[in-house]
Amino acid sequence: MRPETLNILCSPAEKLPLKIVNECYNGNRAQFLVNDEHNLRFPIRDGIPVFVEKDHLMGLNRRYRTIYDSFASVYDFISRVGLFMMGLSEDNIRGVFREELEVREGARVLETSVGTGSNLTHLPQGCLCYGFDLSWNMLKRCEKKLEKMGIVADLFLGEAEHLPFKDDVFDVVYQMGGINFFNDKAQAIKEMVRVTRGGTRIVIMDETEKVARTLERFPGISVFFKDRQEAISPPVESIPAGMEDIKIKELFKGQAWLLSFRKPS
Repeated sequence: MRPETLNILCSPAEKLPLKIVNECYNGNRAQFLVNDEHNLRFPIRDGIPVFVEKDHLMGLNRRYRTIYDSFASVYDFISRVGLFMMGLSEDNIRGVFREELEVREGARVLETSVGTGSNLTHLPQGCLCYGFDLSWNMLKRCEKKLEKMGIVADLFLGEAEHLPFKDDVFDVVYQMGGINFFNDKAQAIKEMVRVTRGGTRIVIMDETEKVARTLERFPGISVFFKDRQEAISPPVESIPAGMEDIKIKELFKGQAWLLSFRKPS
């Protein structure tokens, strides 16, 4: 984690300032993000701050943490297979999504549900990249991929409903995939708005119900979509009041929905 990143971090629930401390834990040197006054402690493991432990998760977040951890080593392959079945390619879908982002060189960019980091490789050079995800194994795959490609990014583990960042600190915030599986989509979107600077466009995309019904029939991929409690639909009703320039559209012949809006300046 870059030293300057500490300036934009806070505790995810209380939104309190944090500092880094070095301690001896089980005979080994360990780092923690702490707030002594309120007795808050979050471990930093392999350079990744961990803001929620798996045992503390509930509902869909717990279920999909387990699924993504289990599939992390083969996720990129499964993703390519799924896109092939949709008649798409990674470069195609990520390129189209990239065009929706108002991202410039030097921007501070947050991707929630960063997964294995494939989207970060499509951003302009010079961006300050931050990746946030619920799955430890996906973040470790992301770390390896970015290191191999020479891309510097700070990674964090936590729930998107409780982002560990101060208000108004990011120039670009986006989510491509995963929000269909969140416990609380409205709270996650509210958090995206909170950490975004005024005037910024927020972009969210995920697969449609049409795709889910197709993929739930295929072994392996089906685990992501079976036993859903409700049909997939864009969370338009979850956009906070007062947002501007709200747009929703279907892409790739109805196989993905894209929702965008702007935080007022």
